[in-house]
Amino acid sequence: MSVALCAEPRKNGSGGVADGVSVLHGRLHVLSREEQAADTTVTTCLVWVAGTLVRIAGGMGDVRSAGALVGEAAAVLASVPARPVLPVRQPPGQPLTQCQLAVLRRLEQDVPLRQIADGLYVSVNTVKSHVREVYRKLGVSSRAEAVRRGRELGLC
Repeated sequence: MSVALCAEPRKNGSGGVADGVSVLHGRLHVLSREEQAADTTVTTCLVWVAGTLVRIAGGMGDVRSAGALVGEAAAVLASVPARPVLPVRQPPGQPLTQCQLAVLRRLEQDVPLRQIADGLYVSVNTVKSHVREVYRKLGVSSRAEAVRRGRELGLC
């Protein structure tokens, strides 16, 4: 599947920098499924665009056009998403049970919950309960975050 990353101007007239950033962010989020990775990529792209505009402006002999490009660069940088600094996560306060560890390790394999349940000889609802507890104890909200956090803590 190919997803275009370039934000195309909208037909309804808006299509400004903020709209382009929003579209790019959405498309990156779909590709990576990780909010922070998408934000980092968008920020990197915006800083690169702003730097390019400033370099072009510096090489121009036309002061008015250079000023316009620097203004555009400032607008691009102003649209960089501000993310709060997240505290460093501490190891979970409550250790994972053996069943929760088994589910976490299978989450890493990117298989459906039904397949995890079949492999552990439990119901899908039991697996869903374990997944919720794993997320809660690790302080995460997605499978990818749980696996990443589990690896950080040496659990999987």
